[in-house]
Amino acid sequence: DPLDSLVQMYYQSVGRNATLILGLTPDNRGLMPDADVARMKEFGEEIERRFDKPLGLTSGKGNKYEISFKKLMNINQVEISENIALGHRVKNFKIRAMVNKRWKTIVTGSAIGNKFISLLTEPVLSDRFQLVIEDSFAEPEIIKFAVYDVPLESSSK
Repeated sequence: DPLDSLVQMYYQSVGRNATLILGLTPDNRGLMPDADVARMKEFGEEIERRFDKPLGLTSGKGNKYEISFKKLMNINQVEISENIALGHRVKNFKIRAMVNKRWKTIVTGSAIGNKFISLLTEPVLSDRFQLVIEDSFAEPEIIKFAVYDVPLESSSK
């Protein structure tokens, strides 16, 4: 499915602090082909659906950020963004979930930058999630640490 391919390219590029270049070109009328316009609209709607409504969200300065819930929540995606105006600061980080009264590392990474997205291989059921910055060039400023439970089937299906 072309939409699923675009979404996977988004996770692998934008979700890893890179640029997604789609390489669209105008047709012989000087306009974008109708099929490309329709696909890009569908793609934009799918990205919005997946990222528009986090279950939990926090931001701030420092080395530890926590999202807590009053009940257990199923999480299958996390998103982090640094204040890139200050430059890339985070060198190493981990995301943990409280599972069976113990912290369990569910994601590790070595750079955040503008955006880091992780689609978890298995959903995690917890009421507490932490972002822990283990090493940085300067004091980290996280403008978004968000957790999601997103239906992963494209809405076009």
